[in-house]
Amino acid sequence: MTNRQFSSAPVTLLVSGAPAPEPCLPAARPPRPLDAGAVSAALARTAARPHRSPARPARMPEFLLAEVHRAYEPDVLRAALRTVAPDAAGDPLWQRTADGPEALDRVITELGRSLADGPRLRAVLVEDRPDGDGRTRLFVGIAPGPPGRAVELLDELREALAHPPEPVTVPTSALQRELLGQVLDRPDHGGRHVEQLSWNWHGPLDTERFTAAWQSVIDHETVLRAAFDWDETDTGESWMVLHDRAAPEVTRHPHGTADWEELLAADRRRGFDLRRPALLRATLLDAPPDAEEGPATRVLLSYHHAMLDGWSVRLLLQSFYRAYLTGGVLPGGERRPDVRDHARWLHDQETGPARQFWSTRPAATAVLPLTPDPRRRGSGRARRRLTPYEAVRLRGWAAAWGAGESSALQAAWALLLYRAAQSGRPRRPARPVRVGFAVTVSGRGIPLDGIDRLPGALRNPLPISVRVHPGTTVPQLLAALRDGVLDLASYEWVSPGQARRWTAGARGQRPNSLIVLEHQPTSPHHLRLETDLAAHGIHVESPTPSGTFTSYPITLTAHYDATGGLVLTATHDRALLADRDAVELLSQSAHLLRTFPDLPSGLGTTEVLRSALAGTRALRPGGADHGSAPAPPDAPDAGDATDTTDAGDATDDDGPTVRLDVLRRASRPGAGWVLLLPPPGAPHTPFPGAARGWPGPQALGVLRAADHDPPPAAYRPVLGPLLESGAPVALVAPPGLGVTAYEIARLGAPAEPPLVVLLGAEEDLAAVAALLGGHP
Repeated sequence: MTNRQFSSAPVTLLVSGAPAPEPCLPAARPPRPLDAGAVSAALARTAARPHRSPARPARMPEFLLAEVHRAYEPDVLRAALRTVAPDAAGDPLWQRTADGPEALDRVITELGRSLADGPRLRAVLVEDRPDGDGRTRLFVGIAPGPPGRAVELLDELREALAHPPEPVTVPTSALQRELLGQVLDRPDHGGRHVEQLSWNWHGPLDTERFTAAWQSVIDHETVLRAAFDWDETDTGESWMVLHDRAAPEVTRHPHGTADWEELLAADRRRGFDLRRPALLRATLLDAPPDAEEGPATRVLLSYHHAMLDGWSVRLLLQSFYRAYLTGGVLPGGERRPDVRDHARWLHDQETGPARQFWSTRPAATAVLPLTPDPRRRGSGRARRRLTPYEAVRLRGWAAAWGAGESSALQAAWALLLYRAAQSGRPRRPARPVRVGFAVTVSGRGIPLDGIDRLPGALRNPLPISVRVHPGTTVPQLLAALRDGVLDLASYEWVSPGQARRWTAGARGQRPNSLIVLEHQPTSPHHLRLETDLAAHGIHVESPTPSGTFTSYPITLTAHYDATGGLVLTATHDRALLADRDAVELLSQSAHLLRTFPDLPSGLGTTEVLRSALAGTRALRPGGADHGSAPAPPDAPDAGDATDTTDAGDATDDDGPTVRLDVLRRASRPGAGWVLLLPPPGAPHTPFPGAARGWPGPQALGVLRAADHDPPPAAYRPVLGPLLESGAPVALVAPPGLGVTAYEIARLGAPAEPPLVVLLGAEEDLAAVAALLGGHP
């Protein structure tokens, strides 16, 4: 180290091994990190200096500077510094970045100023930029005082560094151990169990204030200062290490320097170093300037499911906004209860009742059929959306049967699994099947005070199974699934691995699909936060999850967007499930959810599937019909081993273009179909009392078009099976859709095309019934 680097710094002594003229006293390289003898001799020479004349300009107080030639973890350094100087206020260790000798000089000067009227001891950890000498250096500063006391402080610091205190550790939960095992056993995890929340921030965003606010949240939340450690041997033991301090990672990209989709993919691939604290990071991307709406920034918040769940991160966001509004400082102390209290509660639980419960649970005999293919790599993602109107209808319909939209989502998935099981038995009568999958429980239904506001990895996927008969109605399926989830409420803390082991003989098939409904925690201060942010010219949108790549071959996640629409996201492992199969399952799930409110309550499972999913493909066990075929060269399956987004990833309603909603069943076999063509985009059939007033005997249905003015070919997947069955089909069109009905009718065989009925302005379905009364 040269004198030029410290020419303006008030340095009294540098124990670094490099001689330097005054004002740095010479010192030989010490045999140990800190040489007390050299320090003592140098201090003695300093004490013999003549005093300055009062007429000379005042200089900053001189201090003792020592460089430590050994790397230490920041937590170890902080603990050692607090041992030596327990009365030091604030953080005794600074962390700075220097990009050259002049910058290092400024850091040392800053250290000297802090010691002028402050603590006796403080240190700075300096990381040189690539254009520097490329290393991390630790400088310890000691304020002026008796030489003997300075030597004692250095000796005490050296002893504290040689014998660091044991870190505070907390046992991991069974769920965390299983999540860690799924990541650590796969070096190519590709961002497994990494979730991303993104939203738009409208208005000014101060990066320093943003970072300070997250720093304040980290200081208050133990879970954000926690990291994992584990035994590298075969024991598999793991634990959480609670650090005294952690720094937030905030990166900002100016507009035009990064592509948003590429940023998302790179962030997922990066994952997390689970041994480092703060398993949560923020990335900012400035949007293009808009003269009308002002500045805007896209915010990406990433976290790891082994430490946090979605409910937790939304709680932390509320705290972050409060800190941002108060200048980056969050009042109060650490949150309690925290991960230590939750770990203590888990340790005190008796497993006997849980073992008894799971030993009596019926196991599934049918799960999602997979199509393994080692040629497919990476993960895929697709998205479908129910409009706000459709979401409200679904929620109201489910509530009328004493269930929630989560039960409706599970019922749709159970029907698809039942359909797949039956498709493996062609030309055989339908039979009862117990289908199984996994559902998430909050993990917060435990008797621990404050658990609803505790951030951590509490959301838990647990297996569930339901017996589906050919005659089971959708309301019956809703009730069975609702009751099954309620039965899990007493054992939300049990991990999926424990539930599997405790099931007698591990019978049945292991669930290989996961259904998740994201919930937003409510806060009495939520509206006040929005108002306070608006007072600063800031509007933040509701965060949108991207969908987590879990250990299940496919995960179906549902969440409400800012407009009230229900967004369904499917993430899947391409090595186990082809993209086309995953997208087909997602589209059929969305279609069933749209159809449920229109189904007659007494319709059995077989009839529901036949009417609602007519013309769509069912997955078959083993995928013999399609799963083994190689993907075309331009298909998403041929991509690299990254978590990429397929062509179906969209936030708009891009489900089936045309779907068939059954209003009334046929009164006798072979009676045929009467299909209504409402105007495109109509929320419901424009025929009043259609279902109640239809005399039959034909089945009555509505062909709903999701897009405006779809081409006639879009009706083929729905009409094809009906026309091929030989039963008569009639298309009923309101005024203005005669040409469309004619073009659709041409899809049938020329010898027996569908009958086209055009209604007048004042006519209703009574006229259609009279017309078709004698029609074969």
